[in-house]
Amino acid sequence: MFHKGVLLTALAATLALGAPVAHAVALRPGKTTDSSVCDLGPNTTLFLASQTLVPAVAHPKDKISAYVRLAGAFVTEHCANGHLLILHGSADVDSDSPALDEVASSSCRVADIRRTDGQASDGPYTYGTFELRCTISKADEFKAKLKELEGKDPMEALKVRLAGSANRGGATSKAEPPTAKKDCGKLALGALVQGGSCK
Repeated sequence: MFHKGVLLTALAATLALGAPVAHAVALRPGKTTDSSVCDLGPNTTLFLASQTLVPAVAHPKDKISAYVRLAGAFVTEHCANGHLLILHGSADVDSDSPALDEVASSSCRVADIRRTDGQASDGPYTYGTFELRCTISKADEFKAKLKELEGKDPMEALKVRLAGSANRGGATSKAEPPTAKKDCGKLALGALVQGGSCK
């Protein structure tokens, strides 16, 4: 015969396991998680860029700012102190490390941030990727920081700059010296895609 206290504990555990999670927080819709996690993986910046235009050709400072603010908006609106924050990026993308490092350090104590770099192509961390994990402890401070950034450089103005860089083909297109010679005898991919002509 079970002791009453043991039976009640077992019943509570069973109900907890079978109950739907009320506060699951994941950036990707439909991703399985639980109420202890604020999960922005996998490929945090890639997913954010699929929701808001962040062109690869944009100025690096604008890309980093956009990712910090987009991820920060999600963290401060949907997550809370005590959540385990998970961020995932690509070491091959220049803006990923600085942007995700800033999101982590704005959300958590720096000493609490743990980085795992990809070691195996068939494991959870593939080559060229990294994951940051830490416990959110500075949600209010991050929200205040985002508000301050918005006052200095509104997100709408940043979006206009990002869209403009996509239309111009990025800042790198201006780097061509004015005396550079064009080879009009060859058909380049750019001419096929952009309909460019040789002058």
